Amino acid sequence: MRALNEVENMDTSDTPWFWYYLADCGRWHRFEDDPSNCVSSEDIEKFYLNDKSFMTVNAGSYMSKIDFSVMMQTDLTTGKQRRIQRNFNLEKRCSCFCAPPVTWEHFDATAPYQLIPLGKTTPEYQNVAHYMTHDGLLNRTIISIVRVQNLDLWEMYCRKKKQLMRLQGTNNIQERRLFHGTDTENIASICKYNFDLRIAGQHGALFGKGIYFTSRAFYADIYSPIRISPTDGRLTKVIFLAQVMVGKSKPGQFHFCKPDNGSLENFHDSCVDDLDDPMIFVMFDPNQIYPEYLIEYEP
Repeated sequence: MRALNEVENMDTSDTPWFWYYLADCGRWHRFEDDPSNCVSSEDIEKFYLNDKSFMTVNAGSYMSKIDFSVMMQTDLTTGKQRRIQRNFNLEKRCSCFCAPPVTWEHFDATAPYQLIPLGKTTPEYQNVAHYMTHDGLLNRTIISIVRVQNLDLWEMYCRKKKQLMRLQGTNNIQERRLFHGTDTENIASICKYNFDLRIAGQHGALFGKGIYFTSRAFYADIYSPIRISPTDGRLTKVIFLAQVMVGKSKPGQFHFCKPDNGSLENFHDSCVDDLDDPMIFVMFDPNQIYPEYLIEYEP
């Protein structure tokens, strides 16, 4: 049987080539097997055979770029990347809640969580650094980027996404990479237990009594106090870059305890400061949050 990461090099006109992406569950999914995808293997194959270096996918609010030179698909809104590959046959399987993402390194299932430093030359490091600087608009010297590996939190996040998709009858829940600044003493607790809704609102609750995130790293920086780095003793700051399931949003108000405040129904999944151009997102369910990265930088 052909290995999952092995690609057939021989091209023939009779070969039924397909294109796959590496899903969050750590398994390869064929593009056309996901109804939310607006492109098929046939569409991608045409660009690939015409010696195109990349392909842009535009589906209304969703735009992505498929780069054939590095075999990577990038969400142009969130900056999130996923690996792709070309193959003629892969076993179709998915195990969203029993395996960590394959991008995780040195995974230890017995540890509550792991902090894995990213190499500065890796695409993952470069992607996060670029997102902080160009999308987050915070141009500071980055000292380190650490990936948070917490299987319990990851499984709860995946299960929540499946639940929302089932309840809303959709194959796609909007997710965003958002920043969060916090006191140094909260970092270990967030990595281990996730964000705690019970202590939310310590810095205000203008748009609801929830956990606050922002698309702008410079805004999260305001809530990240200067600290003495435990590694070398210099002054640094730290912010989280989290994967957040914002779903359907509505404008928040200070007294909201959930997006559809006062209703038994849940038509919305988050609150925002501005529906047309949101910068602040308020979450009321920690299971819609995965604290993905810790970014340490110079003040």
